[in-house]
Amino acid sequence: MIRNTRSRWGAVSIALHWTIAGLILLVQVPAGLLMQAIGRGTIQNVLFFTHKNVGLLILVLAIFRLVWRLAHPVPALPTDLPAWQSAAAKATHFLLYLFLFLMPLSGFLYTALGGFPVPLLGLVDLGALLPTDKAASEVFKAIHLTAQWGLYATAALHVAGALQHHLVRRDFVLRRMLSSEKPLV
Repeated sequence: MIRNTRSRWGAVSIALHWTIAGLILLVQVPAGLLMQAIGRGTIQNVLFFTHKNVGLLILVLAIFRLVWRLAHPVPALPTDLPAWQSAAAKATHFLLYLFLFLMPLSGFLYTALGGFPVPLLGLVDLGALLPTDKAASEVFKAIHLTAQWGLYATAALHVAGALQHHLVRRDFVLRRMLSSEKPLV
């Protein structure tokens, strides 16, 4: 099933969820940490190039994901879920979307305004579209480096909630994000 229903996520939503999560966990976080920890040179340049391009890819995927979500039903939470848990789930999802946009945008602005290149797949320098403004660059640097901790904390809450649904409540919430076809029971 490609599209979402009121009871489960469709294949497009599932693919976007796991692709974005994988890119963040397996590429962005390691590249971001490592590129700051190693000295200047070819490896650091490759890490910066990768981090910038994957960040732009995540932004494009996040835009598509949000548009898809707004155009399709969002599966309902269990009816017996306490109100505070439902509110926490909605707040966590809102914050995840916020960070999916804030991180790449602040990273782009930090880099471009700082006078550094933002080479889109090595074809065009998106950073050249903006004038250099070191003061503004420092503001976006602070936003980018601070927001990463907000993303980590929000993602940890999201994973904890999913595990609580699966291991404690033993309901279908996590299972429906694993497959759009397998039975939920």
